[in-house]
Amino acid sequence: MPASCRAWCPPVLLAVLLILLSAPAARSAEPDLSTLPLPELAARFEARYGGRHPAQWGPALPGTLTHLPATAAPKGGPVTVALTFDACGGGYDASIIAVLRDLRVPATLFLAGPWLTAHPTEAADLARDPLFEIANHGARHRPASVTGRAAYGIRGARSVAGFVDEVESNARRLAALTGTRPRFYRAATLFCDEVAVRVAAELGQTVTGCTVAADAGATLPAPAVARNLLAARNGDILLLHMNKPDAGSGAGLRAALPELVRRGVRFVRLPDGADGADGAGGAGAVTPGSPIP
Repeated sequence: MPASCRAWCPPVLLAVLLILLSAPAARSAEPDLSTLPLPELAARFEARYGGRHPAQWGPALPGTLTHLPATAAPKGGPVTVALTFDACGGGYDASIIAVLRDLRVPATLFLAGPWLTAHPTEAADLARDPLFEIANHGARHRPASVTGRAAYGIRGARSVAGFVDEVESNARRLAALTGTRPRFYRAATLFCDEVAVRVAAELGQTVTGCTVAADAGATLPAPAVARNLLAARNGDILLLHMNKPDAGSGAGLRAALPELVRRGVRFVRLPDGADGADGAGGAGAVTPGSPIP
């Protein structure tokens, strides 16, 4: 080895070794965002993203989950769908939960802060049932905006800090209820901007839309809801509402679900589908009529 190489190699190797040894310590010093006081967390995100001006606005932006991945709903396997229900506020359609339980069909329930406040007993009951995955529908049921944009007459948060509060305060409320932080967040109206999608992802929340709005915001009559459900295709994420007992959502579900079960449709909760459960018996999947693990 040349003398010049022997002269500089040891210091360089020592420097590299010091960097490698110190890197894990630096990473471990990064705080768990879910443990920070909410005002501090909101301030951090405001400092990072507050100067960005969103250019996109809609219900299915890049980074949102609107369809089950192919690994969860492979071609050639049984038709696989995810039933999801929003509880925005107001009432509670107990008939929806009853038919899901009767047929042992799993579902993901997006619970908003106003609904949690109005229905604490029902929320606790749902949280105890492994048939259901509890997900985040926002603290105040707002669109996912950081500039105050509105959709369908509902105004979103006016700042990054306000959006962080919308997502994270309800995530912490649901974690206290279930013992586990929710992994999925659905904005009111489904509308979001790309900055909000990025912020939600950094908070550990996958912004979730749908493939089919099966009850069109709880505005469709029962026969139309049933038709939409019966037309479900492999990989669909189906959206209905469970907070309007006078709407056609519950009756449409009760009409269609037994037929879907008879056809052998496979139902998954969103974590099962998002994790790419394999085949008809993927991890965490539930066959209708079977006991829940």
